[in-house]
Amino acid sequence: MTVVHPTRGYADVLVGLQYGDEGKAKIIDLLAPDYDIVARFNGGANAGHTIDTPQGRVVLQQVPCAIFQPGTLLYIGSGCAVNLWKLVAELDQIAAHGVDLTGRLHVSDRAAVVQPVHLIVDERNSAGIGTTKNGMGPCYADRAYRMRGGARTNLQLRDVLADPAGTVAAMRAAAEAELAASGGDTAAAHRDLEERLTSFAACVERVRGYVQPRRTWLAEQVGAGARVLFEGAQSMMLDVVHGDQPYVTASHTVPAYAYVGGDLPPRFHRYTIGVAKAVMSRVGNGPFPSELGAERSAAYFAQAVSTGRGRAEEHAEFDVQLLRASTDELELGIAMRMLTHEYGSGTGRPRRIGILDLEQLREMVVAVGVDVVYLNKVDCLSLYGETMFNGIPVRVPATAEHGATRVLPSFSAAQLDAARPDELPLELLEFRSFVEREIGVPVIGFGMGPQRDQITQFFRLGEYAH
Repeated sequence: MTVVHPTRGYADVLVGLQYGDEGKAKIIDLLAPDYDIVARFNGGANAGHTIDTPQGRVVLQQVPCAIFQPGTLLYIGSGCAVNLWKLVAELDQIAAHGVDLTGRLHVSDRAAVVQPVHLIVDERNSAGIGTTKNGMGPCYADRAYRMRGGARTNLQLRDVLADPAGTVAAMRAAAEAELAASGGDTAAAHRDLEERLTSFAACVERVRGYVQPRRTWLAEQVGAGARVLFEGAQSMMLDVVHGDQPYVTASHTVPAYAYVGGDLPPRFHRYTIGVAKAVMSRVGNGPFPSELGAERSAAYFAQAVSTGRGRAEEHAEFDVQLLRASTDELELGIAMRMLTHEYGSGTGRPRRIGILDLEQLREMVVAVGVDVVYLNKVDCLSLYGETMFNGIPVRVPATAEHGATRVLPSFSAAQLDAARPDELPLELLEFRSFVEREIGVPVIGFGMGPQRDQITQFFRLGEYAH
């Protein structure tokens, strides 16, 4: 059992266990009232955390998700790569929802700054991996390079604040050199570059008040009793080392990295919370063992991305109920994507769809030390009842008696009106027990819809003992 020192706080780490888009923001929003600080430790504007509220949908990319908890502080750690243009736009969006982050948001002055050259390089090379073109890979690469040709390649927020004009000059030189070397030296490219550089100084001044110069800030807060929840961007299967190279993100997504990129000593760690979803999805290229339609689906996705085919085009072309009744897994995957709204939160591009992979989930739980798991989109499992599976399909380790796919008893959407765990359909409770046996840790809650309050909680985190 974890023993927490009575005079100091603690940190819990929440991470996605699949390929991203598991609904981490919804769980963070649920848990945030139990913490004093919610912090980011990796990634940047390539993360899209969506929160549905009565006032409308908010898509957060760099700001931690607990914006609607007025007493909660927010921290962006040194392991993040900050796009100042997008951060300012995000702050404007948040302000439009009536939320003032003055005094609440703190950004490490050692976070790397995304530069125009990083966006140019990522735009040119993104197709092979399927990145979001936010410059993450080139930015992290330049952080490792440190210098090239006698010029610094990695600029931190503290550099930008100390010398905005010098920063703009350095960024212009790097971008122009890249454009000239790559053959992208066009009038349009230069106009875009100048627009970014012209607005950069205003962005710097807009965020200046949020930048935290003390590297000990978070450790001091927790040492004085603060409780921290680290939120991971992207997910375990996309870790730059532990994922399937090269189809990964550019940063470390494993929970242990929270104590490097999040600027806190690991002695404060308490629990690791995993988030997965019952209808799996993946954006980008790379292996996806439980994908409906397998290689055909991957090819369909690649073509959709290259042609700009997304949510609107699929809904205009397909009869979703006909596809749902199909015996072709590719067509069923398209139907499940349409019915479960599995499209990019910012781009609208389709996500590849797969059945719940419990073999992979157990591997992640063991590898990174997960204590409990939230499972989202459980309500969507009812859609499988009237498909070729005639039940809930899951991927498990193959045995002599069973193949890799098991089908569990289904339930209907009409049975999901219950509000308490003991009112859930028996099939769903049995599904939970099956999942817990397969992955080896408790399922603490089910996400039963997109709204903030559509969560069935089986027990509170504080009631759990290792």
